[in-house]
Order: sequence, then structure tokens, then C-alpha cells
Amino acid sequence: MTLSSTDLINDFEMYFDGTDMTNASLYLCIDSSVGDSAAQAIIETMRAAGLWSTDTAKTVPAEHKPMYAEQMKFIGYVSGTIDGKEFHASAYDHEKFPYSAERWAEWKRFITANY
Repeated sequence: MTLSSTDLINDFEMYFDGTDMTNASLYLCIDSSVGDSAAQAIIETMRAAGLWSTDTAKTVPAEHKPMYAEQMKFIGYVSGTIDGKEFHASAYDHEKFPYSAERWAEWKRFITANY
């Protein structure tokens, strides 16, 4: 099933790295079947690969999601599996938080190779 930009925003917990600006507008999209512990495991492997800062991951608050859906330009997503459950990483662009095409390419390669 193909997911839309709003599906990813509205139907998933969106984890982001609020410290490393090369990760601006890049998100791990995790649903309740995957859960926070698996999200943290994915983030730890990304840290080990130099793709996530050492700071605690943040999540997009529910009350901000309508603004995200309205203001963010969807770039794309990639899917992976952990413990037999699917998760996604997505890229958006925003004038205040422009994404890095190079970093997004690194995220896609990493998830495809490891998950």
C-alpha cells in the first residue's frame, strides 16, 4: 500500500533529530505496532552510523500535525522492517527547515541496507 504525505503525518508517531540540522525535515514514522522501543533501537543504529545526533529524539506533537500537513512539501519515503513490523522514514521540505538531499539519500541507503 502506498502512503501519502498526510498518512505519514497523521497515522504515525514522527520522530526527528532536533539537533543535527542535516536531518532537518527527515522523520522516522512509527506506528503503535512497532512502538517506541523499536524506534529507539532504529535511532541507536542510525547514531552508530553517524546519521543521528546523540541528543534524545523528539516527536511531533499531535496539535502540530495539521500545520505539518499544510506547510510541508512531501519529498518521499522509504520503508523498512524491524521484528517483522514495517516502519517508514520520510522526507519533507520547509522553508525554515530545508531538508538535505544528500542526507536523505544516506538515510534511504541505510534503511534499505539494514532494515
